Amino acid sequence: MLGGYDERRRAEVVAAFMVVEHAAEPVQELRFAALRDPALRHTLSEMLARRGRTLIQHRDRWTSGYDDACAASLPSGGSAPASLGVSERAVLTLVLVHSVAIPRAEGLLPADSWLSPHPTPADELRRHTQLPIGELESALRTLRHAGLLSQVKAGEEAGGYVPGPQFHRLTPAARRRLQEELILAAGPNTPLAAAVHARRSAT
Repeated sequence: MLGGYDERRRAEVVAAFMVVEHAAEPVQELRFAALRDPALRHTLSEMLARRGRTLIQHRDRWTSGYDDACAASLPSGGSAPASLGVSERAVLTLVLVHSVAIPRAEGLLPADSWLSPHPTPADELRRHTQLPIGELESALRTLRHAGLLSQVKAGEEAGGYVPGPQFHRLTPAARRRLQEELILAAGPNTPLAAAVHARRSAT
C-alpha cells in the first residue's frame, strides 16, 4: 500500500498510523502530514481498515477506533471490552449515568458527547453501589488503567471520575448504541426503553 510513495511520505503515513492507534487522546491534524493531506489520509484509512479500524475525527483532531462492522462482531458487541467483569461494568454504568446522562438531561451536555466535565464523586459511587469497598476500588483501578475512566482531582482530594479517553474512539454509530444501552440500564421500564426495544426488533 505504501509502495507508490517515497521514503519521506511512507514515514509520514506510518507515523500517523502509530499515533492514532496508540496516543491516549486525539492528535492535532496540523502535527502530521498524513492527517492533513487527503491522499495520505486515504492510504492511512485503508491501512486501518485492514485491521478492522477506522479514522475518527474530532474537529481538527484525529484518532482511530473499531469500525462498526468489526465492533458488532466482538463478544461485547463493541459496547465495552469483553474482559470487563460485572463489577467494572456496573461502576462504569454508574459513572456514565451521573457524569453524562444526568447532565445531558439537564441540558449541560450535547446529545452525542460521552466526555464530561461533571465528575462523579467517589462518595456518590459508594452510596449507589452494593459492591464492597475493596471491590469498588479494584473496579475503579481497572477502568482507569483501561482508559475508560479518568480521575479528576480537586485540590488535595479526589474530585471524582469522568469517562476516559477511550470514549474518543467511538464512531457515531457506537455512540448511539451506547446511548441506547444507557437508557436500558438506567430506565428499563420507561417509554424511551420501550422505543429502543421496538426499534431493535424492527431492524
